[in-house]
Amino acid sequence: AASSSGARATPGAGAIVGMPPSAAPSTASGLAASHWTAAVAGAAVAGFGLLVASKRRPQCAHRTSRRATAVKPIEGAAPTATDEEAVAWARLSAWISARGGNVSAVAMGSPSGMRGLVATRDIAEGESIIELPLGATIEVANNETQRDPSVAAVNILRLFKEEREANAPYFDLIPPLGSEEMSVMPDFFAEGDLALLQHPPAAEKTLKRRKICEDRAAELGATVEEVVWGLCTAAQRSFTVLSPIDGVLRLLLPGIDMLNHDSDSLHSFKVRWNLCGVFEGTFKVVAGSSIKKGEEVRICYGGSPNRPDGCDGDCKGDVAWTNDQYLQRYGFVDTSIGSTMIDGRWLNSDKAEVVREALLHTTVEEDQALLKDDFLSTAARTAISFRLHLKRALVMQKAAQAALDKSGDAALVKIKEAKPHILPDSVKAQLASQGIAFNEGGGEDASGSPDMLLSSR
Repeated sequence: AASSSGARATPGAGAIVGMPPSAAPSTASGLAASHWTAAVAGAAVAGFGLLVASKRRPQCAHRTSRRATAVKPIEGAAPTATDEEAVAWARLSAWISARGGNVSAVAMGSPSGMRGLVATRDIAEGESIIELPLGATIEVANNETQRDPSVAAVNILRLFKEEREANAPYFDLIPPLGSEEMSVMPDFFAEGDLALLQHPPAAEKTLKRRKICEDRAAELGATVEEVVWGLCTAAQRSFTVLSPIDGVLRLLLPGIDMLNHDSDSLHSFKVRWNLCGVFEGTFKVVAGSSIKKGEEVRICYGGSPNRPDGCDGDCKGDVAWTNDQYLQRYGFVDTSIGSTMIDGRWLNSDKAEVVREALLHTTVEEDQALLKDDFLSTAARTAISFRLHLKRALVMQKAAQAALDKSGDAALVKIKEAKPHILPDSVKAQLASQGIAFNEGGGEDASGSPDMLLSSR
């Protein structure tokens, strides 16, 4: 499964109160996926080596039978948590419990070689995996400031400097400035490494964020690296939620932000608000399928790639992410079939012309040779791996389209631009009754990222 390097925060997919569940893939999308599966097999034979994909089941219309996690317990194996991890988790779980949260169903471990959360018991479908009350969360931006990414960055810096001791069980688990987990974030890349991405829009957005950090650092008397670290920490770990009282908030959700990524996960993030008596909110991760004791629990950071294309403008849930979004927010590449399909379709669109041209500067074979260099920096290796995946996705998409054309099924698959349906009428009415303004249009925030109200950001 594609996942982040180290513990990562989820983007809060589904964190908008009142958001309906994702629809199941349609027959047309399953048809397209079958041609993609054939294309993947052909590419593997041709030496493209796309895979993880060979270990994933083809996308189909009956997703409820699929397991949401890919990591299975091994009988007789040693415990997945080190002594240090066990002590750190005991401190964090006690800290969360003291604030009314419940994380007893999971514990910290490294079953796949990176830190994540593992089930401590069997968990049934529909059962809460983690629950946090509003009092166990940490606000880093409010309705007035959430569009400016530097606000959350500065607030996280302030919390670490002024309130670290009180929140040490949580803060001690967040990757610090200079850590390996931060070195994969494009915001820490040198300009030469950004050029290695062969993705001009991603490089441009990264430089735009860096300029914001430089300006805020000058105002605060902090180093640019400190503000960039705060921005990356907010990007990796904060959730965007819609409060019926306070509007759009960006929150840190301790414990929940340690779940790793799997684009095939069926587990969901839910918010419930209590408006009767004392105002309260409860944040949950709910099992979308049964989980066995010892399995790692993962969730999908972006919108599911296994949903129908277009949905006639009435999509349920978040639009699936491309890998430039995963890279910019989390510093990793998701090589699953579903996410590769999303990349391939975008790369074949008119919007991606400048990226297709940039990717021509090196070949797949040249990139593979570069990655064999043991002396590559982490940033360079991350950038080259990213562009290599995009080239494979482009080849896969062309092969899948050719298979569709040859079979005569192309007319059955009409690709439409997905339009997220994040604010149902009931939620709009709720906001209006509270006098809270909301944005129904698209757009970008100050960092060049999509409007957080209309995406998992």
